Order: sequence, then structure tokens, then C-alpha cells
Amino acid sequence: MKTYIITGASKGLGAAIAEQCFNEGNHCILISRTNNLDLEQKARQKGTKITYIAADLKETEKLEALMDIVFSEVGNTKELYLINNAGIVNPIKPAGFLEQEKMELSMKVNFLAPVILSNSFINRTRHMDIKKIIVNISSGAAKNPYHGWSAYCSTKAGLEMFTRTAALEQTGEPNPTVLISFSPGIMDTEMQADIREADEKDFAESSRFKDYKENGMLRTPALVAEKVMDLLQWTQLQNGKFYDIKEML
Repeated sequence: MKTYIITGASKGLGAAIAEQCFNEGNHCILISRTNNLDLEQKARQKGTKITYIAADLKETEKLEALMDIVFSEVGNTKELYLINNAGIVNPIKPAGFLEQEKMELSMKVNFLAPVILSNSFINRTRHMDIKKIIVNISSGAAKNPYHGWSAYCSTKAGLEMFTRTAALEQTGEPNPTVLISFSPGIMDTEMQADIREADEKDFAESSRFKDYKENGMLRTPALVAEKVMDLLQWTQLQNGKFYDIKEML
């Protein structure tokens, strides 16, 4: 049996990845603020064990306790995956006009939460001689600046460097965890809707992202999830690597 721990699993890419896991008949531990009854029904139809854990990742002081609950549900497994998918693109405004509360929310959800969860995962599994992989859902924004995305780009860049550094540290461990980044590119999710709603004075490339939607250029979460699952089956995953979906199409 394989066990998948997925954050932000109630909608978008997280839900699509979970559904891909159902197709393999594994155990899925889904972390989100809200439940997805449709996913539960699909899991039952596939005979997949599903565990829902309600949590708000901005409450970073509760994340170690969350991992206590998660690992009480893991049990015996041959492969263990943590997919840090939850993320937010807001606030979309240039530096100098960012509200502190919204900046802090971005830092907590996009950077601090996946770092805490990854740190806890590595610590709790260090004696487990099984396949262990952490996937941090990234973005081209981790490597490229975008006008109006100073908060989002910064958090994704920080998570990218954490991924690379932690992967380097795992190289010499007896039971190493593999950490990778995965960039899904432009995808038809609520995050893209938030981007399209941004005022052009706050986000200089607003019209270009509207064109993506109007011209049918957005990838479906189902397609992206399929590529994520394909990637996890590779036998030669490079620890610390930034994998871009554009290289897999």
C-alpha cells in the first residue's frame, strides 16, 4: 500500500491529485479546511481508504499537532508521500501597497506551513526504510519576478531554496527523504480566477492571464495531477530538482 498526505485537497489540483491516488487503490490522508463529499464518494467506489483531517494551514502553531494526527493514521505502508499543494496567490499588489495581514497570510500558507510539515515529516520518518517523497507544488514565480506578485514570488522562491537545501542535507542520510519541486504552469483553478480579477495597476500582466482563459490555454487540474503521479513513479528522481510540467508534455 502507498500512503499519500495531500494538503489543500478539497478542490483544484489537490482534489485532482487525490482522485489520481484513488485510481491506484491506496490510502489518502487529505488535509483541508473543508470536506469534499464528491471525493469521498469516488474513494468509496474505488475501494480506497480515505482519511479527512480538517485544518487551516495559516494556524502554523497547530501544525505539529496536526502531524501527530496524520501519523497516527499512516500505519504500515511501503511508500509514503507528502504533497504540499495548498497555496494562495494573494495579495496581488506592488511592494509599498501590501497589507501586513495579507502578507503574513501568504508567508504562512505558501512558505512556513510546507516547511514545518516537511520538517516534521523528515523527522518522523528518519528511521523508516521505505520510499519517502515530499513534493512541494511550486511555480515559475519561484524563479521569475512578476509585477504585483512580490509576496507570492518571494514565498515560492523561499520554498524552492528550502527544498534544495533539505534535499542536499538528506543525501548522506541512511534512510533519505527525496524532496522535489513541481511547477504545474498555468492551470484552470480558483487561483487563476483571482489573478484575472486583479486590477491592471496592481498586476501588469493581468490582460495576458485573461487571454489564457479566453483562448483555452489553461491546463486542467486532472491533466496536471496525472503528470504529478507519473513523476512519482520515476525510479531516478533527482533529489532537490525543480520539475516543470512543460518538460513533461
